[in-house]
Amino acid sequence: MIRLLVIAITALMATTAANAGEITVKVRGRATPVVHAEIVTAARQLCKEDLAGNPNASDLTSFCIREVTRDAVARANSAELRAYNKGQGRTAYLRLATR
Repeated sequence: MIRLLVIAITALMATTAANAGEITVKVRGRATPVVHAEIVTAARQLCKEDLAGNPNASDLTSFCIREVTRDAVARANSAELRAYNKGQGRTAYLRLATR
């Protein structure tokens, strides 16, 4: 398994490539729910930064969080993490977007 996972939002919602950011999440030796929670927190932070000033930010936030999380989970290449993420459902990301 990968020791570190770099979550990058490149052009998901960005208007320019200059808006791209990345956050590193430690993966090795950590429980799946903890890793997933950190990935989602990082995705929320990246999406908040990326959508700042966008008049449609409130509509796009949950989609952005979900897609960035999915991308990061796929990059981790962990079947357990993929299954955990799939079990979260869409409503989890809607709740996160409103916080």
